[in-house]
Amino acid sequence: MKPSPTVSPFAPRSGTIAFAVTLALIYSTISGSLWRSPLDLEWVTRVAYLRSALISLGDILAMLLLVSLEARCRPLAVLKLAGLGEPIRQPLLWALCLFLPALMISAYAAPVAAGLGVKDFIWPTILGPVSEEIFYRGLAVGVLIRWCGWPLIVACLWPAVFFGATHAWQGADLESLIGVVAVTGLGGLLFGWLYARWNYNLWPPILLHIGLNALWTTFNLGENAIGGWFGNALRLAIVVAAIWLSFRMAPSRSASEPR
Repeated sequence: MKPSPTVSPFAPRSGTIAFAVTLALIYSTISGSLWRSPLDLEWVTRVAYLRSALISLGDILAMLLLVSLEARCRPLAVLKLAGLGEPIRQPLLWALCLFLPALMISAYAAPVAAGLGVKDFIWPTILGPVSEEIFYRGLAVGVLIRWCGWPLIVACLWPAVFFGATHAWQGADLESLIGVVAVTGLGGLLFGWLYARWNYNLWPPILLHIGLNALWTTFNLGENAIGGWFGNALRLAIVVAAIWLSFRMAPSRSASEPR
């Protein structure tokens, strides 16, 4: 069943609210280069990934501020759309069904990455995906569907374009750049669909994002989002299983209407 938003009290301002979301998305594509030099401070650079964390936090705050100002509501009301307060038990079971087999296959067929440390997991694997899902799916997709009344596919696709663009740095040349942007953009579209399919519960896209990043951090499955043939085959299998299991395990619309 296709998720549909409830009637929004912000419908008269839906166009300008969507514009505020777009401004925040545009800002996210330049915030890294904009703040890199100002945050080139000793206390920031000596903590691994702290600069990235501060920039991502700034992106979220910018989204909350721009949308709340245009919707004339408190930032907390915008944050509640993200779906972090939704039940996590069923999404956890769903994620275990996806990643336990993937972990066993990777452990058997792929070499473990060398030189792994705790710092490689805290931000790239856990906190980074959480912040991206809050920004691009919970806030951007959530506002566009539930407050602006955008169709599901358009609301998921628009933030996914910017999500792909922010990963362009992974491309070493034009061909790999296009590939990285395309793969991450399609991933963003999938994460947005999962968020809506699970009744605006942000935990499924967060868990899928964390699981994929964890596999690519732990095992040599590819240097960037494009990956090699084995990594791509494994990712495709996980994506297909994630979609199939979501149709079977996600609560029905009648059981949980968006609030």
